[in-house]
Order: sequence, then structure tokens, then C-alpha cells
Amino acid sequence: ITKMASPKRFALNALDNIMPRFFSSLIFTFRLSKEATHDQALQLLQESLRTACDELPYFRRKVFSIPISPENKTPGRLEAREHQDWIPQVLRNDLTKSWPEYDDMVEDGLPQDLLDGSQLFPPGRHIIDLDHEGTPLLVAQANYVRGGLLLGVSMFHSLVDGMSGALILRMWAKHMRIHSGETVAAFDISPGSCDYDTLHEVWKTSGAPVAEGTPDDWRLLGLLPPGVEDRPSGAPPPPMRSSIFYISGTSFARLGAIAAGSSTNGHVDGGGADGDDGVKLGGTANDALMALLWRCVMRARRAAAPESPSYGASEVAELDTTLNGRAFFGEELPWQYMGTLVYIVTTRMTVAELTDPATPLSAVVSAVRNSVARVTRERALSVYGLAATRLEGYTAETLRWPFATFEGAEACFSSLVSLPVMDISFGGKVFAGNGVPDYVRPERRALDHVCRNCNILPLRLEGGTEVFISLTVDEMALLERDAEFAEYAQLVCH
Repeated sequence: ITKMASPKRFALNALDNIMPRFFSSLIFTFRLSKEATHDQALQLLQESLRTACDELPYFRRKVFSIPISPENKTPGRLEAREHQDWIPQVLRNDLTKSWPEYDDMVEDGLPQDLLDGSQLFPPGRHIIDLDHEGTPLLVAQANYVRGGLLLGVSMFHSLVDGMSGALILRMWAKHMRIHSGETVAAFDISPGSCDYDTLHEVWKTSGAPVAEGTPDDWRLLGLLPPGVEDRPSGAPPPPMRSSIFYISGTSFARLGAIAAGSSTNGHVDGGGADGDDGVKLGGTANDALMALLWRCVMRARRAAAPESPSYGASEVAELDTTLNGRAFFGEELPWQYMGTLVYIVTTRMTVAELTDPATPLSAVVSAVRNSVARVTRERALSVYGLAATRLEGYTAETLRWPFATFEGAEACFSSLVSLPVMDISFGGKVFAGNGVPDYVRPERRALDHVCRNCNILPLRLEGGTEVFISLTVDEMALLERDAEFAEYAQLVCH
């Protein structure tokens, strides 16, 4: 009898432990080559995943709770276990008899209402087992339609953020190309990039700073302060509508020009945005797109509920956006760091100023860029110290996230625009177009029961990007008629 090797164990750090414990899911769509069979595609996906596991054992990790003991007195702490003999399985789902042909779906812009996560992702992603079998880093399902394949990939958020998820996909795609007999560019991920202790060591060698613990400090971590209760949920969720909009490369460049010409006072001055000390901050096209979306979405929300006290002229609108923290640490941390390293940047403007047509878009861009610029290496480390030292535990009973609500004038946007995803090639053995995905999309209505949603999807090869927006039915109708929004965005589908 062959004895299975004991798994290697890796304790997660404080940022990993405070991440919401769910699978983050995306759908990648491919046109199948005319010669490819479903069996061939599945075999290639599975075999390439096997050899990717051999090169990068990170794929083999599962997450478990660390039991309370004299060595661990903090409830809810997690560890990853790397099982040397385990490989994630790609499930198979044949939709050829019930779904439209792939070319027809592409011609219609890949309707978002088709993308039913209950069909396109493995059912096991809703089972978060941290005590017995563990929760895997990755689960995947190959969904076949006539002429195409929709690959549903889910990754567990405690182990993976947007950047590390993109790197995992690149590694899998590299092995797809190797098994297709193609020459691949050098791409490696070092073992040191997979060490969660690295971030904690950077914090300790920097003096183990701990922030004061203001509400804004906790919000930078994506949390409410300890002891603060969630806002009451109020009425049941309203009827929701999801839409995909396209920002062309030309429109994206126009937004970049606005960002480059914005200053702290909102006037166009021909340079980058100025910080409080007068230093140019270099606003980006992503900043400008965030600003445009925030302004137009909040204008639609205010118009749909003019009597709501949340949208009174003097009320403060809050925009929460995700920020990849890797850039703060330079050579101290591998740029390919595979753990989670995400901060939440909050931008505030009064509802009246934000939605006033007289307020130039450049002023909103400056507000967004200045909020990002206030997150420094020192601040990022000090709030890490909060997560590491000031929490009684990392359980659902002790952690509170402020974003899952329909109340107030808050908006939470996530930008994937800079993630290196749309140029990933899965090879031309079974896929047309050398295996570059035609679309990368979220599933439909995933968060409609808890909040509105906005995702800026990865930048496409032609220079444009898609934006997924979920609003109430009334709000979406107003957004689609917004003249400023229509200058930059084209409705693709619902």
C-alpha cells in the first residue's frame, strides 16, 4: 500500500484571513476549431492543468481552518495545505442541445442574461468546507455549446486576488500551449512568490506599525471597525437589471487625456493631477473611467429616487474601489506575489457636486486620483498591522464588510482593466484564434440579492474594455439614457 505524502502547510497572513470567504468566478469563452472534439478539449484542459500543478504546486492548495490550541488562540485563522497527489478536476457540461450556437451568442454580444452561474460553474463552489475536505484554490467546468466552449473558472478569494488569479490563468494557458506543441515565451513563478509570510516579514522589518484604527483605516482594509454592526438590510432587494457596456479604444484614450489634464481643483491644466503638496500625480484612464461611471451611476440613482434622503444635495457620496497593493513594496515583495494584497480606496464628494453638470469630469477624476495617492506604503503597512493585531478573530461573527447593502449613497467598483488576461493564449490545438478568449465575463445576477455592482473588465486587445453594471431596473433605464455616459459607452447587451 502506497502511503500518501502529508500535505505541506502554509499559514495565511492577516490580509488573507480578512478576505470574504467565497469563490470569485469568471467565464472565458472560446470558439472551438472545426477539427476539435469535446473529448479532445477536455483532455487538453485536464492534462495541461496536471502539468501546471507539477510546475507550480500552488494549484494543489486547499484551505482549512486552524483549530484553536495553545499555539493558536485566534478563531477563524486559515491555512493552505498543498496536497502533492491532488489535481483540480475540470468538470464537463454539455449544453449543445439547450443553448444557442456560439457564433449566434457572439453576434448578440454574448447576452449577460444567458450566463447562469448555476449551469456554468461546478456546484461545489457554494460549499465552503474549511474543516474536513478543505476548500480548493480552483474549480473549473468546461461548458460546450455548438461551435464553442465556455470555461467557468472559480478561485477561492482567501487565496487569490485579481492579480494572482491572472497569473494562475497564465500558467495554465502556458501548459495548454505546451501540450498543443507550440513554442511558449518564458514565464515562471518563483516559490518565494507563493509564501504568505513574506508580507508579514516586510511588516515586521518595517517596525510592525499599527494604525490608529479610525473608521477610514478599517475601510482601507475593506472592513467596518470591530463592534460596528451592519446597517439594517431594510426592504427586500429591488428588481435588478444587468447590462454590459463597451468603452472603445478611442473613448478610453479620450478619458486618458482628461485624466492627464486634471488637477486638484478640477481645472484642466495640461499636466497630471496635483497632490496636496503640488506634486503631479499622473491620473490614469482607469481613474477617468471610474470617475465617469461613478458620476453617471449616481446621477441615475438620484434621479430614480429623488425623495430619498440618501441623495440629498448635502449628503456625501462614497466610491469604494479596489487597489492592487503590490506596487507599494518594490523589491521587498515579488511583483508576482500570489497571496491577496488588495486595499479599498474611498473617494468622497457631495451628491450635489458629483452629479452637477457644471462640475467638470476632470474634478471627479482628481478626487479619485487624490484618494489613491493618499494610500502610501506606510499607510498600507500600518493598516496591515490592524488586521494582524486588533481583531479578536477572523470569523463571520467578528468581521463586517461595509459594501453588501442597497442603503446610502455608497458605490463599490472593481477594476480588472490592468490585469493581463485578454492577451492570454490557450493555444490553437482545439481553439480558434490561437486560444485567445473572445470574452471574459462575470456570471449573471451574482450579487443582485445584496447590492448593486460594477466591474470594469480586462482591457481588450483592440484597446477598449467592457463594463458590467448591475442597478435597479429604474436606475438602469436612466443610465442608458444619460447623455454624458453615451458619449463614451455603448450598450452591448443585457
